[in-house]
Amino acid sequence: MITRKKFGTGTLILAILLVSIALVPAVSAIDNRLDTKENNTDNIHCAEKDIISKLSSNQSSSENLKKAEELRDKIKAQNEQEISDSVNKSTSKQLLTLSTVTLGTDATFTSADSGDSGTSLWGVAPCSKGSDYSTSSKRAREAVLTGPGGYGGGGAWAWVGKSFSVSGSDSRSANIRMSGHLYGLTSAAAGGSSSSDVVLVLRDSTTGTSYSTSIYSESCGGLGWETVDQYFNRGLSVTLQGGHSYIAYLKITGSASTYGIGEAGSDFGPWDGDDEGYINYSSISIDF
Repeated sequence: MITRKKFGTGTLILAILLVSIALVPAVSAIDNRLDTKENNTDNIHCAEKDIISKLSSNQSSSENLKKAEELRDKIKAQNEQEISDSVNKSTSKQLLTLSTVTLGTDATFTSADSGDSGTSLWGVAPCSKGSDYSTSSKRAREAVLTGPGGYGGGGAWAWVGKSFSVSGSDSRSANIRMSGHLYGLTSAAAGGSSSSDVVLVLRDSTTGTSYSTSIYSESCGGLGWETVDQYFNRGLSVTLQGGHSYIAYLKITGSASTYGIGEAGSDFGPWDGDDEGYINYSSISIDF
């Protein structure tokens, strides 16, 4: 069952403490794995490491992990549907004062004019989550952290982008290129499963057709700890049609689930308590 109710901080802490009392100390293999990453992730892994330190990698069966992965995939699917609905709603409200691209003439945008964010809660596992976007910073953030036990999880997503219209009556091939930066963490332990995905999308608002390319994709299950702090410059080839309107946007989705004893997190934002993580873009170029 999916709900939209948020846990208060006190409720989350109490739930984590009650589960933690029953856990055995972490095996040294987990601590060693985390310590090798510590120099580059001190600012972003505080909450995740605290939970993982209470878990043992042998506390989850393969069946539990499989069930956690199945739930994670359901959360991912809901994230994608909610983003699609959000973009459709946004483009249906667009004003006629869109930025104009002349067919055959290169253009570059360094601003954003639309975006949205959302979260979902599944099952009964402790879960901290949140998301937001900023058009002024061309930034999107999400964070979801679940565990150290229970059945359930959460999803979080955000997108931000730029709308434009194309003048002319013909069509022309073009390359849509976005430059930016991403900084975050995807983690899991025991019966936990998580994923983080960053994608560049161009949507033809006139026809409803979308084109996309992956910028970053990571998933963890059982025991995983993957950080990213890098710039990107990614493009996709499309055919732009004169008289159509478009929106180019950057989106991020995070999914985390647990079955039994486990932790899972997608950390590209401050809602797990570390005040770190984000994605943003600096420019969108249209080259004919």
